[in-house]
Amino acid sequence: MVAALVLPSTIAGFQKRVFVNKVKYAYAVMSNAFLMSQQEHGDPTEWDWGNDNSLENNKRVVETYILPYLSVVETSSYGAYMVVRIKNGTKFMFVLDGCTNPATCNPVTVDALRIIGSANGLIAGTNATERNYSRNDFVMNFYKTKKNLTFFNWGGDSRDAIKNNSIYACNKNIDKNKRMNCGALIFYDGWEIKDDYPW
Repeated sequence: MVAALVLPSTIAGFQKRVFVNKVKYAYAVMSNAFLMSQQEHGDPTEWDWGNDNSLENNKRVVETYILPYLSVVETSSYGAYMVVRIKNGTKFMFVLDGCTNPATCNPVTVDALRIIGSANGLIAGTNATERNYSRNDFVMNFYKTKKNLTFFNWGGDSRDAIKNNSIYACNKNIDKNKRMNCGALIFYDGWEIKDDYPW
């Protein structure tokens, strides 16, 4: 009877550690790639970002500025996303972000590279129902003007804001495929999953 009570908690604790370690490793690997790219290519505001978020432009940017600094096992594409798998099985989906719709943007601009990571290798759209941003998936952004990699965080920089202040907040009342702030919460909490995390 004691084992029946303890075992699920032990398994959940192990699963949480595995997920955190994969997110932390992915962040370190990707941060290092951007740092090395800046050492070789200079200030990201001077990089050739193009002016659309097409697959062709996306591939050109990723192949020029990111892939040379990653240990990539496989590359593919999914819609406008460029998909990369690294040695530990984590998959990254890259897409350019900014004001890229010519009908509403004047001028058209690309100001960031969004990176959707999946610890279990899922390839799917950003808000696909099979996404689970509190257990398997995470989102990072590289804004060319900030010059560093950050976790997706919509709503504010405080812990309470990350947990509660947007449709992407990291709490149990938000659908799992929209909890994109959860990576930011893990980072904010010093690479830990706290008791109020929506596991």
